[in-house]
Amino acid sequence: MARPATPLAADALAKLDADLGQVQVARFGGRRIYRRRIELLAEACTPQTFALVLDWLSSTRRSSVATKRNYADDLRRIWAPLARELGHEAFSVGCLTREHVRMWRLRQERAGLAKRSIGRYVACLSSLHNYAAGHLDPPPRNPVTEDDRPRIDSGNSATSTPVLEAEEVRMVAACATDGLDLLVVMLLYSLAGRVTELSAADVSDLVDDGGRYWLTVTRKGDKQRALPLPEPCARLLRRHIGARTGGPLLLDDKGDRLDRHDIDRISTRLGRAAGVLPGRDLTPHVWRASRITHMLDRGIPLADVQEFADHANPATTVGYWSRRNQSKIAAGHVDQAMGIFDGLAFPAAPG
Repeated sequence: MARPATPLAADALAKLDADLGQVQVARFGGRRIYRRRIELLAEACTPQTFALVLDWLSSTRRSSVATKRNYADDLRRIWAPLARELGHEAFSVGCLTREHVRMWRLRQERAGLAKRSIGRYVACLSSLHNYAAGHLDPPPRNPVTEDDRPRIDSGNSATSTPVLEAEEVRMVAACATDGLDLLVVMLLYSLAGRVTELSAADVSDLVDDGGRYWLTVTRKGDKQRALPLPEPCARLLRRHIGARTGGPLLLDDKGDRLDRHDIDRISTRLGRAAGVLPGRDLTPHVWRASRITHMLDRGIPLADVQEFADHANPATTVGYWSRRNQSKIAAGHVDQAMGIFDGLAFPAAPG
C-alpha cells in the first residue's frame, strides 16, 4: 500500500482501515493470527482496482461497517481467487466476463452453495462494476446479468432460519458449562442481536443508569441502539467484566476478544449438547429468529417487534409472522387429514 500523499488522504484511509478492521487468517493452537482487511484487499487487487475499491467502499451507499467488511471479504475470498484461476495475477475490474460468472455460478450450484450466498456474491461484483462504470473510461461491462441472479423464494420455509421453541431455549441454556456460555445465550436471545454486534461491543458500551444496565450496540447502517439488559444477564456480564474498565466486552479464557466465529462455536456446541435442531447447527442467527418469533407468538404488535429487531423493512418482520402461521396452518391441515383414519387398526410391526 502506498503512503497517502496528504494528511487529508491519510485521515480518510485511516477511517476506512478502521471500518474494515482485522480478520483472523490462521490459528496455531490457542494463538490466533490476524491481518488487516485493507492489506489483504491490496494483495488481492491490482493497484488501479484497489484504489477504485476503496473509493467504492467509502461511498455513503455502503455506510454500514458490516457491508464494507462483507464486500471486502467477498472480493478477496471469492472473486480474486477466480481471477487467479483464470490466469490473472490479481483481481481487476473487467477481468471477469459474463461467461466466467455463468460457469462460476453453475460450479457453485453443483457444490450445493445456497442461492442466497450466490446472490450475495454476484451482488457484490455487480455493485462494484456499476460504480466503476461512472468512474472509468471506457466503462467496464458488468459481468453480472439478471440471468445469473438466483431467484429466492421468500416463502420457502424449508430453507429459512429454524426457530427454537421456548422449552428448547431452556434446554440449551441448561447445557452451559460456565458463565460465559450462559452469557452468550442470554445476550443473543434476549436482545435478538446479531453476532457482529456483540463481538464488536466494548466495556465502555455498558452503562449503568442507576436503575438498570444498558448496552449500546452498533446495528446495520451504523445505527447506535441502547438496549436494556435483563437483570440476570447484567449480573453475569458484570461478573465476566470484573475489574476491567475498557477493552472488549466479551473475552475468551485467554483474554482475547470473542469474535463471531467464537460465539458461533459456543452456540453450536451447546445446541449439540442439548440435542436441538438435529442435523443443523445452532447458529447465532437462530437465536435472533427465535426471539423475534416468540415475541410475535405473544401477540406483540408487528410495529413494536420491527422496532425492537431494527428491521428497516417491515416486510422482514412480516416474513417471520407469515412463516410461523403457515407452519401452524399446514400442521392443522395434516392433522385434520388423519381424522379419516380414526378407528382403523394399524398392522402389527414385522417380527
